Amino acid sequence: MVIKTIEDGWDCVPELKEAVETIEELDTYKYEINNCVRVTELDHIVSEMKDLLEEALSKLENIDTDREFETVEDAD
Repeated sequence: MVIKTIEDGWDCVPELKEAVETIEELDTYKYEINNCVRVTELDHIVSEMKDLLEEALSKLENIDTDREFETVEDAD
């Protein structure tokens, strides 16, 4: 299915942006892990990372990938 849109980015698939926003919530933990900063308890980091990844996966599962988007000129 081809959907015509004036959007030239992925704004036409809001679930995609929601998934990325959820993944970006991992940045705090990534920083802590990559920069040898031990602030958060291990069980909390693992639990939070799992929850965020599961939430992102859930959002991605809800995206209909059979759609194709075609950018068209605004008629205004």
